[in-house]
Amino acid sequence: MSSPVAIEPIPLASDLTSTLEHTVAQAGKARGLAAELAAARRLRTVYFVGCGGSYYSTFPAQDLLESTAGAPASQRMTAGEMVHRPLSGLDETALVVASSHSGGTPETLQAARLAKKAGATVAGIARGGESPLAEVADVLFDYPSDVTVTEPKAIHFTQIALAVLDAHGALPDADAAWRAIAAVPQALTAAKQEVAALGAKVGAQWRDADLVYVLGAGPNFGAANALAACYLQEMNWLHASAVHAGDFFHGPFEIIGQHPVLILNGEDATRPMGERAVAFAERYYSTFSVLDSRDFTLPGVPEAQRGLISPLAVASTSRRLLDFCAAERGHNTAQRRYMYRVEY
Repeated sequence: MSSPVAIEPIPLASDLTSTLEHTVAQAGKARGLAAELAAARRLRTVYFVGCGGSYYSTFPAQDLLESTAGAPASQRMTAGEMVHRPLSGLDETALVVASSHSGGTPETLQAARLAKKAGATVAGIARGGESPLAEVADVLFDYPSDVTVTEPKAIHFTQIALAVLDAHGALPDADAAWRAIAAVPQALTAAKQEVAALGAKVGAQWRDADLVYVLGAGPNFGAANALAACYLQEMNWLHASAVHAGDFFHGPFEIIGQHPVLILNGEDATRPMGERAVAFAERYYSTFSVLDSRDFTLPGVPEAQRGLISPLAVASTSRRLLDFCAAERGHNTAQRRYMYRVEY
């Protein structure tokens, strides 16, 4: 195991809390949209759409709708799938929630335009209001930051899912859920700070690694994929693979212990899958770590609502691990070989 060097990562973004406050302040807009669709009896299917990190941000929202009785049907998919696959539910009874940080991702724009042509209502999520996606969308949810990106997208998707449930009378203890959302800016800011010790640990473990495995389940599997694909492969040029904790014991556990392992655990219903993986790693693996939302204080979040907010905390804090890894490896996370540099 590599010894800790404890190279300081870049500081937390100065606009972190203010950007999150700007994001949760749009909960009313989400509730208004959902109420309008419910009143018109126009909502039968919700599609959560994006590419890369935007797609991975859909997992908590999709989990909410899938696991709640009385919710409309829902699907999450990469934007290219919406473009290339026939979808029987894509019509005037559909809500398509499409996310693109720049507002100009080609596949996402094409999906949004296809949805509009099919008669669906389109909600866009983007950095700002002046973008091609904003022009296509019926309503836009924004976040004015180029640095604080992971959290706002996941929050907007989650707020829209909650609003849909609320409008259909399917959201248990709705007032408590919305209070928990209002507490997110302070809760995630605190979690970003509280993950520092884990960041130093994995930074040392991953510094000279040939490959890193990330395990997660349920709403946290999106964060596992984002960490592996976006933060380690794309932004650190480090070989990484996301493995679903539910599939861990069906093949991957035979080889995963030969490389550093990070297990993401939230406080949702899928937690037992992560705990089972942790118990196995404690017995057989030497280089593993656990990112557990129970280790975060989440100030302002009611105890009964921690399961709702924990996927957002897992996504936010796993993004912070990128900064520790990059500092240890001396890697410029803005450097690219192909992305935005060649045609693809």
